Amino acid sequence: MRGMKASQAGSLIAGISFMLSGYLLSVHNTLSMLLSVIWVPLFFLCYFSSIKNNNLSHAILSGIVGTLMFLGGGVEACYLAFGTAFLLTLFPELVLNNFIKIRRRLAFFGIFCTVFFGLTAVQLIPFLELSQLSIRTAGLSYGEAGTWSLHPYDLVEFFVPDLYGLGTDIKKYWTFQNWLKTIYMGGIPFILAIFFLKKWDKRTQGFLLLFFISLGLAMGKNALFHQFLFDYLPFFNKLRYPVKFIFLAVLILSVAAGLGYDYYKKLIEENSPESKQWVLYMLILGFFFMIVFGALSIFNEPLITYLKTTGWGDPKYNEIEVNIFNFKRFLVFSSLFCLGLFFYSKPNFKNSFALVGIIALLVLDMFFAHFNFYQIGDLKQIEPVGENAKFIQSDPDLFRIFVTPKTLKETVEIKENWKGLDIRKEKFMMGLLGNQRILDVNGIAVTRQERWEKMMSLIKTAPAIDSTNLLNMMNVKYVVSTPQITSPDYKLVHSYDPIPQDLNEKEELEKSSIIKIYENQKMLPHAFLVPQCKILNSEDEYKRILESKTFNPEKVVLLDAEPENFSCDNKGLPDNQEWVTMDSYKSNTLELSVNSREERLLFLSDSYFPGWKAYVNGKKTPIHRANYLFRAIVIEPGKHKVRFEYDPFSFKLGLVITLLSILICGITFFKYRIRENI
Repeated sequence: MRGMKASQAGSLIAGISFMLSGYLLSVHNTLSMLLSVIWVPLFFLCYFSSIKNNNLSHAILSGIVGTLMFLGGGVEACYLAFGTAFLLTLFPELVLNNFIKIRRRLAFFGIFCTVFFGLTAVQLIPFLELSQLSIRTAGLSYGEAGTWSLHPYDLVEFFVPDLYGLGTDIKKYWTFQNWLKTIYMGGIPFILAIFFLKKWDKRTQGFLLLFFISLGLAMGKNALFHQFLFDYLPFFNKLRYPVKFIFLAVLILSVAAGLGYDYYKKLIEENSPESKQWVLYMLILGFFFMIVFGALSIFNEPLITYLKTTGWGDPKYNEIEVNIFNFKRFLVFSSLFCLGLFFYSKPNFKNSFALVGIIALLVLDMFFAHFNFYQIGDLKQIEPVGENAKFIQSDPDLFRIFVTPKTLKETVEIKENWKGLDIRKEKFMMGLLGNQRILDVNGIAVTRQERWEKMMSLIKTAPAIDSTNLLNMMNVKYVVSTPQITSPDYKLVHSYDPIPQDLNEKEELEKSSIIKIYENQKMLPHAFLVPQCKILNSEDEYKRILESKTFNPEKVVLLDAEPENFSCDNKGLPDNQEWVTMDSYKSNTLELSVNSREERLLFLSDSYFPGWKAYVNGKKTPIHRANYLFRAIVIEPGKHKVRFEYDPFSFKLGLVITLLSILICGITFFKYRIRENI
């Protein structure tokens, strides 16, 4: 704001509006977006300064800030902010009064891109590698990409917080949500923005255009042009939750509010007939808000009764009493603010005190509108391990667990003192379990591998838990389930109620909706030797074989191509003299001891991914993608030490590029500053 020549007070108003906006409050729930969006104002300051003042160092700084945005994790924030920067490189007159020539502007945008891609390479190149193998490789379906689009009726929440009860009712949040808990800004920023729009010059029109572009993108499938952008705009079909894009509109509104204050101050200083007329408008508007507030207070009870009979309450909306209260508070704050602006124009009032008053109203309005949207969590309640996790941890072996889809969705019987947090723990739904070293095949990830997703689909859509041998192959020892598992391959081993010895009582326990843990009696080890392989040429073949109960992963490994110096013919099953033991298992390395009497394939139930390397007795050996998703290597007869190590070239290449970029940026920036000072 100071870079746009705004006053200190105008800058403060804009900063408060953005900081306390419903959007920034909402993305505290999604830190990746918060940690990117907060850099957007600084990015625009640096980049616009470069194309306005012909400043190379500021173009470099914009690349550095853009890097911080990307590393925050909110790719959508980068996409829209950088796209806006490119648009304003071509048409700077939309927001800037002075700017350099088009060739120089394009050169500075190129410098920004070069710095950005150079500095982010250490993260960007591995990210691109993952994206090529992820579920978003070919883009999302239009239905998924449009999920959680802002609807036109959501716009009223700019003025009435939590109109639909999404921020305070978790069930509504997931059922009707537009992803954000709130977009509340209150009436004050909009009132100030009126004075900004009053000027109606090119910059005002440019800001308004960007505001509606952001709003249109946020509306997603509810906007006419979203389908067109999905089909033709590069990378747009890989992004979901369009409502995320509203951050630019919130930022523009905040800036307009700050500039609007400056325009209002300038207007009243002119002391012209027009200025007196606008001051009168503020007084009239303030009294109008007061009259509406008075009418609502007088007819409060009849109004509530009428609204209840006409369907304006739960479940479509928040409680009627809450919504009326929130609408009244909007009227009160807006009225007091309009009256504050009126008194601010009068010489009898000290402007500094009046200014403090109107800024205080802004703070109080936005702060208390969002107060208690997030409950304080007691770390002592979060840290303790759940009962099911304690049972799993008591087993020292290396294995995985599987939580059935119905268990994650269905209501369960709970203990008397259990709370929602406890239920999520017992269902293994929380990322807080990461430090417990429990391997869950469901995983917690957004950009999942496409092959992993298809493998899990085969498991989750199977008619029964034992319809395939996939869980056996994936080293799943325990299945967490509320429905009863009747397969003889699975034994009930744990529930929070003691397991009865009486068969009838045990049957009754299993049929109940409590969370139960079954042990898979046919689990295969994390790594094991397999005598033969079969070469498949299509995904349909993989699907047909993997979903069949006749597929025996102990006898055959399915491969894309036959390994060198290994025959896929049957060599007989491994005997007791052949074994595999896990010596060490860490995130980026694992070590095994193997004894094989004949040439075998060593199958490892960890996913195949570029960057993994295998060494047998210190000698590098090829890793083959096995059984569609996993890893296998050829093992010669004898005793061997095997080591798998994650050492990706993508990371090393990115690291070199990033380090070189840091060096070049530092030298260029230093030389430019020296020359500037001379």
